[in-house]
Formats: sequence, structure tokens, C-alpha cells
Amino acid sequence: MAAAETDTTKKGMPEKDAALPLAAVIGFVAMVHVFWWLLGDTVVAYGNLVDSDGYARLVRVERLLETGAWFDSSLPRANWPYGGALHWTRLFDMLLIALALPLMPALGVKAALYWSGAVISPILHLFTAAAVAWAARPLIGRPGALIAGALTAVQFGVLGYATLGHADHHMLFGLIAVLAIGFSVHALTGTGPTGSPGRHAAWAGVVLAAGFWLGAEMQVTAALCLTVLGLKWVFEGGPRPGLNLSPNLSLNLSLGLLAGVAVALAVERGPGFFDVGYDRISIVHLTLAALLAAFWWGVVRLDGRGLVGRGPAGVPGRLAVAVAGAAAVLAVMWLLYPKVFVNPLKDFDPVILEIFDSVSEYGAIKDVPHFLLYAGASLFAGPWALWRLKTKTGGDRWAWLLLAVSTLVYLVFALNWIRWSLYVGLFLAIVLADLAVWVDGAANRRFPFPRRMLVKVPVVVLLTVGPLAAGTALVYAQGAEDRAINEARAPSPALSEGADPRLCPVQAMARYLEQPPWVDRPRTILASVNFGAELLYRTRHRVTATLHHPQAAGILDSVRILGGVDDGKILKLVRQRQIDLILICEHSADDGYFLMGGGDRILYKRLERGEFPEWIVEVGLPRDLRQGFRLFEIVASR
Repeated sequence: MAAAETDTTKKGMPEKDAALPLAAVIGFVAMVHVFWWLLGDTVVAYGNLVDSDGYARLVRVERLLETGAWFDSSLPRANWPYGGALHWTRLFDMLLIALALPLMPALGVKAALYWSGAVISPILHLFTAAAVAWAARPLIGRPGALIAGALTAVQFGVLGYATLGHADHHMLFGLIAVLAIGFSVHALTGTGPTGSPGRHAAWAGVVLAAGFWLGAEMQVTAALCLTVLGLKWVFEGGPRPGLNLSPNLSLNLSLGLLAGVAVALAVERGPGFFDVGYDRISIVHLTLAALLAAFWWGVVRLDGRGLVGRGPAGVPGRLAVAVAGAAAVLAVMWLLYPKVFVNPLKDFDPVILEIFDSVSEYGAIKDVPHFLLYAGASLFAGPWALWRLKTKTGGDRWAWLLLAVSTLVYLVFALNWIRWSLYVGLFLAIVLADLAVWVDGAANRRFPFPRRMLVKVPVVVLLTVGPLAAGTALVYAQGAEDRAINEARAPSPALSEGADPRLCPVQAMARYLEQPPWVDRPRTILASVNFGAELLYRTRHRVTATLHHPQAAGILDSVRILGGVDDGKILKLVRQRQIDLILICEHSADDGYFLMGGGDRILYKRLERGEFPEWIVEVGLPRDLRQGFRLFEIVASR
């Protein structure tokens, strides 16, 4: 094996026994998804998607195909009558369209896009598993790297975004993060022929630029890569003049980032190239990339003249330069764009923040069972990563530092926001695979066959899936009482074969709203934000709000109406919003935010009791819909 081979591979499982073909790893991950589809799927089997983001994405892509308006991110039928917008970008839209194109001649545009959205996350998971295997190979050898790719399929944080029906960009974020960390690992370990570290660092920058294009959260991965590459320069210095050593990796990464962001910005915004934005790629991100490249270019010039010291003696000087440079970059960004360090949700009404806090992916890992489920493997992986940091040297140590710090940072984030658990699962898989291969090798050396199998099989299973199994069992037991209470409050409706099993079957309601008398013209519907995007996707009608922060005004007005007590103020808002229908789903968590405060006098409670003003009339629904929904029509003003 190449020089980058690790002690784990040398002393542990022989490569000829352990190096499963990459195709087998991808096949294992695919098998997990097939099993889930056959045994656990309750979403795509009924023609649904996992959450409202998927429906909003399909509405956005359908609108792009209908209008061809590449630079238009608006959703005119959302936040009616003012119109809404989404902060997403076109990168993921293009993937959905590319995947749907071969299906369109047979299925039509709408069905092809639906199936594209339904399967895209599992497909991206296959690519991500392969990327994990590639990224990990310089650190843990080929056998461990292949195992790492397979272990992504038993990380709950990964599966939470990778299964069928997730028509959103989360797995693409995961794939880009793995590639960026992987290119950085290859650069740090010097994998490949002469000159490869510099090329790998540049490619890390290009990949990070794609992440910037996808969304702002990729700035975390960029910061991690730049920090570790920068620390390597601080403690080791740059290449000496006249010697054919690795270039300044941070400069190469920054130049790749700058070039990639410039291209992505031109493609995404076109004539709006210089528009300022914070939650979507803009001139702000290009400025940041340019400042980073300028700083590291200056460092290389200083380094080449020997002005920052060489070797260990130059560490204080290089540290001072790095700190001053980082401070200068941040100061210039703040001077040019004062809102760059401000949370985009900071100025929102507390009601909006409380609604977003109730969304599962924005929730915290709140107890031990959920910690075991999402990140329990860190109990084993953490000490092992520390041991690797202690025993490794040179580029391998820097690469392990990048992996360990990335896992730790994402774990801290995930404790507050579960959505970050995707990254935790991807990077924990690498550490766990390395530990599993070491255990396998240690058992082989210590015990004869077949006794070794009695030792290593249960130990490896415990390390790789033990915390997940324990967390799953505890969370299920924890939820048993809640399920019993909810069932008592709102018994599950009797379903016909193939019917939508959700308590609030929006698909069936949408079919009803696409029949007379509702099809003569588009209506404006006030409903839970959890239903808004699906109603836009399945009907011609308009909605007051969807669950996206650019629609905050519509969300707040919805709460003021259904959570209001003054009929005069409520009616004024109803007329301003041109609302025709009010749709509620009693006893459901989807409507829970309407009940915050106000007691029994709020409009929502009065609608439940049948005590509403004369300008509201209840619509009689078919029996299958009455078990979940109640629909009310607003009487037109005279």
C-alpha cells in the first residue's frame, strides 16, 4: 500500500481480506435503503414527501420550468397577496431537473419531478458513502475506508436526511462537506505525486465554493478546513525558497474558493451579481473569499522573504500574523457589510422563533436516549480520535486534527440543532471504522481462530451500532406513553386501502379542493404552515404562509387571525389577506402553534366549538376528510 497507509492497516486486518470492493459498499448502502423502502416507508408509498421543504422545492422547480425565469426566486402564491420568496439557490434545482429529465417522456413533468425528489437523497447518499471511503483512505487505509463508507448507512443522523422522500438539499450538503474535508485530508497527508497537495487544496476550495452556492451553512466546513491548514502553516511554516516542497495550502484553497464563488455567483445571480445578501450566495461571500486569498497571498510573499521566521523559532511570529490577518478580514467584512455577523432570525417576532423551535430539525438533542440515537458513537470515537492525535505524526496528525475538530464542532452544533447531526454521522463513521479495524487486528493477533470470532464480532458490533440500538430502544420506549395519550385524544381514522395514513391527510384534502365548487378560481387558504407548501404543490390555490423565514409576515398574520380574540381586528386582517378559506386539523401538532396564549376565546378554539362570527361558514366535508379536517369559508363582504 502507499506510504499513507496507517498502522491500523499494517497491523490489523490484512488488506486482501478486508478491502471489499467499493461497489459492495455502495451495494450495502443501497440495500439499507431498499429495506427501508420495503419495511419502513410510510411516505413515498402513499405519494407523499417527508416534509414541507420538499413540496416547496418542487413548486420552485415547476415554476422554473414553466417560466424559464432563472433569476426569479419568488413564490407568488405564497404569503398572499404580497407574494413570497425562498432563499434557496439553483444548484439543487438543477440536480432535480437532471434526474427527472429521463422520466419526463414517460411520466410527464409533475410525476417525473416528484420521483426525482423522492429518490434523490438516497442516490446522493450512495455518492456520499463512496466519497467517505475516498476521503478516509489516506488516514485509515483502504479496508477501514471502505468500512467507513458502509457505516454511513447505520448513522441515524445521516439516515434522517437520506431516506426516500427527502426532496431537499441536506444530503448534497453532506456530500460537499465530505469532499471538502477529503481534499483537505489528501493535501495534509501529501497523498499522491509531487504537486498533489497543492492541487488537492485548490480542489477543496472549489468544492467549498459549490457548498457556498448551495447554502450559508457550508461556511462552517470552510472555516474548519482553513483553520487547520492555517495552523499547519503557523507551526511548520511554508516552503523554503529553492526547494520543491508543498505550496502554501491555505493560499491554494483560498484561490480555489475565490474562483469557484465568482463562477457560482455569476451563474446564480447574473445581473444581480453585486446585490448584497446573507442567506444566499452574493457579493458578500465573494468579498470574503477575495480577502482570504489576498491575506494568504501576502503571507506567501512574506514567507518567501523570510520575514515571518522559519521552523519552530518562527511560530510566535507566524501566529501573530495569522491572528492579525483573521482579525483584519473580519473587521473589513464588518465595515463593508454590518449585518454579516447578525443572526438572520434576530429581528423576528418571538412567536416566529417559537414556531421554528418546534420544527424537529431545529430542536435540540434534549436527553440521553436521543443523544445515543444521534451521537452515541462519539463515546467510543472521541477517545479513539484523541489517541490517534497523540500517536500520529506529520501530515497524518494534521489530518486527524481536522477530522476530530470537525466532528467535535458539528457535535456541539447538533446538541443545539439536530440538523447538524448529518455531519456528525458522516465523520463519526470514519473514526469508528478505524477503531473497528484496530479491534479486528488486535483480536487476530491475540486469539486463534475460531475463538477470535467470539471476541471481535460482538465488540465490533457494539462499537459500530450499539449506541444506535440502545438509543432507538430508549426513544421508542420513551414515546410509548405519548403515543397512547395522542391515540386517546385523537383516535387514528379508519383508512381505506392505500389511503394517506397521516392524521391530517393533506393529499386527500387537496384532491377535494381541486373539485367543484373550488376549481372555478384560485382561493386563498389560511392553514398551518406545515400544510402551506403541500397545498401550493397539489392545488391551484394560494396560501397565507409556508414554513420558511422569508414568509414570516404571513406566518405572523396567520397566528394573529386564528390566535386572535378581537373579531374586528381579525376580520380586518382576513380582508387584507384576501382569505377565502380557513383549514384546521383538530388535535394535531401541526396546528399547535395557533394555540399559544389566548385561552378558549381565540378564534381557533371557537371554530372547534362551532362558535364563530357570522362572516364565517363551515363547509361540509366528505366523511374521510371530516375525521381530520374542518374547513370554513369566509363570507364575501357586501
